[in-house]
Amino acid sequence: MKLEKFKEVNRKKIGIILFTITCILLISGVILYRTFAIFQANETQNMIEGTVQDMGDVEFAFYIDGSLSKTVPDKKEDYSLDTSASKCIDMTTGNQTSNVNWDNENWEVRLKNISTTKTKCYLYFKKIYKEEILNGAIPDLENGRLIPVTISDNEKPSDVTEYSNTENKYGGKVYKADITSNWYKYEDHIWANAIILKDGVADNYTPGDEIKEKDIESYFVWIPRYKYEIFNEGIYNSLDANVVNGRIESKSQIINIQFENKNNGISTGSTKGSWLTHPAFTSFNNNNGFWVGKFETGATIDSNYNIRKADAIQIKPNVKSWITINIANAFYNSYDYLRELDSHLIKNTEWGAIAYLQHSKFGSGNVSVRLNNNSNFITGYSAKEEPTVGFYAIPRCTTSNISGCNAYDNDVYQNKDGTYGVSYYNPSSVAASTTGNYYGIYDMAGNTSEIVMGVNSSPSNEVYVGKDTNNNSGFNGTLINGSKINDGIALPESKYYDIYSFRNSYEFSKRILGDAIGEMGPFGNNVYSSYNVASCSWHDDGATLLNGSSGPWLLRGGDDIGGLTSGIFSFTYHTGKVYSYGFRIILTP
Repeated sequence: MKLEKFKEVNRKKIGIILFTITCILLISGVILYRTFAIFQANETQNMIEGTVQDMGDVEFAFYIDGSLSKTVPDKKEDYSLDTSASKCIDMTTGNQTSNVNWDNENWEVRLKNISTTKTKCYLYFKKIYKEEILNGAIPDLENGRLIPVTISDNEKPSDVTEYSNTENKYGGKVYKADITSNWYKYEDHIWANAIILKDGVADNYTPGDEIKEKDIESYFVWIPRYKYEIFNEGIYNSLDANVVNGRIESKSQIINIQFENKNNGISTGSTKGSWLTHPAFTSFNNNNGFWVGKFETGATIDSNYNIRKADAIQIKPNVKSWITINIANAFYNSYDYLRELDSHLIKNTEWGAIAYLQHSKFGSGNVSVRLNNNSNFITGYSAKEEPTVGFYAIPRCTTSNISGCNAYDNDVYQNKDGTYGVSYYNPSSVAASTTGNYYGIYDMAGNTSEIVMGVNSSPSNEVYVGKDTNNNSGFNGTLINGSKINDGIALPESKYYDIYSFRNSYEFSKRILGDAIGEMGPFGNNVYSSYNVASCSWHDDGATLLNGSSGPWLLRGGDDIGGLTSGIFSFTYHTGKVYSYGFRIILTP
């Protein structure tokens, strides 16, 4: 009797145990199936990161260069998702259910609008586009903040209302680029463009989509690393140019450059005919290039505020440049803008790198970049004519007809009503671009004179931070009059500025090779009118050096009323005083 009871109890226990094991196996099987379906053939990448809620079964099929693969390509293999071919299919209905994006920074797929039923996603990977002529100095998008784009030359953004275009011509529409296709081509003057989007809108766009102008925070253009053939050693200590009838003989030329990779070594030439890796690419992390603001920096606040407020920055066409700001605040606004990409205020040598690329066969060449003559400092504008009218402009006066020659007419030199200039959205504005098309950089001539980080040193090699207590940069340090500023902002690391030791206005030889100053000589005075004489660089651009007694800081580009003297090769000095000067931001990934 006791034995039968024992057997009965034992059978019950065994049944319970078997039932429990069976349930565990079934549950484990479901979990394993779903895990395999979701993370199929993927041992190291997190394929989905919190972007799909209440997700049903999702299975992935990976294709690399058209062939089925068990794994996704490694991040270092230069592949990206071909979003035009990739898709997710609802296995019940056969309908496409989801938009597919690839997060290159985190190396994972992003799905939107996924079906809650069983779904299969087909992910096609292709090699990213690389233009061979760049020799590896390709646009750096690793951080993920910069979105590659293409720009139309015959369509305007759908959300832009153009109010000043009397010619009924438009351009500037932005599309998200597919980085597996040729979205840039420097050989054809198409420089790589990228944008930073406002927060919360990145997932709204896939390659091929128009990106709304209202969603764009900033535009940037890629300057690939290169070396150039030194064409002039720039050893000038006076105004040596040959002047005929009041005009300097033309001396501009195409600059020979070759793109290179940072792993190819550094060329260190210093004499005419030798090759030099441009110093703009070796002063930071020996990088393969840098991103530069496509336009002068604007602000979402009143642009007359001399404050440190990086979250107000916007770099866009048809906005007012951020002016009336001292150098210290301009620098630290730039510095704070995107620290993960080492953002900073443009250095003079970086300005030079852009100017030399513009004057190569990869830019608009041996032509003058057109002046932005907008009287309200609005970015992206272009004067209609070249040479444009202005304080230094046509009619060209000579020593024989100087009497009564007056080139200055306050009513016609600026774009006050659209009569004498066009906005960025008019395709004629590309005359003010460094490429002669929409893919170049704007506002390098005119609009505002731009602050650059180039500064004079004292005889004891101290950085001069200004002229006097009323005319200074806002940085702590020594002033030209010998006093000190101690209640300002500390100077940044020395890598963020170029130091010069100019003593007087004509020591052009005290230059840095590649800075678009000394090498533009010989220099001389052009005569514009009975009261207008200016020393000039290439294309009549103004040329006044840092002055050891007056102004220790450099300005580039000239302003809206500069006429001929405003240009990409224009340079002059200033004291550091807050004035209507603009600034431009660089990113060095």
